[in-house]
Amino acid sequence: MSVGPLRIVTIGVTDTTDALRLFRDVVGLRIEAEWEASRDLADLWGLDANVTAHITHLSYQGYPSGQLRLVEHHPAATQRVRDDLDGPDSAVDVGPKAIDFYANHDLDEAIAEMTEAGFPPRSRPIHYVIGPTETEELLFTGPDGVPFLLMVAVNHPATSHRVQPPGARYSEIATVSVICDDPEDSRRFYGDVLGMNVRSAADVSDDLLDVANELVGAPPGTPMHFLVFNAPPDPSGKYLLVHFYEGTGRRLVGRMHPRNLGISLYTHDVQDLGAILDRAGSDEILAGPAEVAVGPDRYRIAILAGPNEERFEIRQPV
Repeated sequence: MSVGPLRIVTIGVTDTTDALRLFRDVVGLRIEAEWEASRDLADLWGLDANVTAHITHLSYQGYPSGQLRLVEHHPAATQRVRDDLDGPDSAVDVGPKAIDFYANHDLDEAIAEMTEAGFPPRSRPIHYVIGPTETEELLFTGPDGVPFLLMVAVNHPATSHRVQPPGARYSEIATVSVICDDPEDSRRFYGDVLGMNVRSAADVSDDLLDVANELVGAPPGTPMHFLVFNAPPDPSGKYLLVHFYEGTGRRLVGRMHPRNLGISLYTHDVQDLGAILDRAGSDEILAGPAEVAVGPDRYRIAILAGPNEERFEIRQPV
């Protein structure tokens, strides 16, 4: 039993309208539904009793993975999950890092679109070639400081880059990145507990290290290890774990949480929640399982803690 590909990324925002200028108006995600979080869901998420949450659920033309859920809190949230652009956190601190989209048109044009919408780049475009694949990437600052990456792919295999429908300018969330503390702990959790597949695992080569450091914001010369988990055959909904060896920073303890601003939950839908929970350690089950209302639907949900300060929402339809 595998959790399958990442279905939904939840992002806490101070202003849904502002976030939609990026994710709906530029990236092209469409609103699938809006609702107020039920009290039982808010309780399961660990929101304070006086906090309500307005949820906006978006997808890329209904594609079932790589979807986005915006959560606006009342009273407004103030704590950021990660604040590493001129903030107190480091780019190499352990925890959720970024969400990644493919751009299906000229990168300069995409930069202009993002900048005009108020979300400027935080890095220069980085171009590199590995074997037959060619990629150009750069990092942007999204709503409430959330890092998001744009990628332009040349000759990427169908296992990693979904063929987009005609006219599509961007993609669903293809990948999320996480700064990793211990790769072996992550292999156990993502592989043994979540049942995902190790798609690749490798150190960044010396000839690409400088540009990779620049892209993620690590100090020059910091060694890097990439560990990618996926759920075949879906090319999206992947996790890219980045380990910096002795250059790894502090843990962003407890920061990935639905009460905070930024990337706050990774959601997977499963048919047998019990099978996942049987493989998880007791200290990895943070809340639930509990049956709760999610918009018009009902799910049996458990919240799991990952090895890198991640927080997972595992749901079984009722």
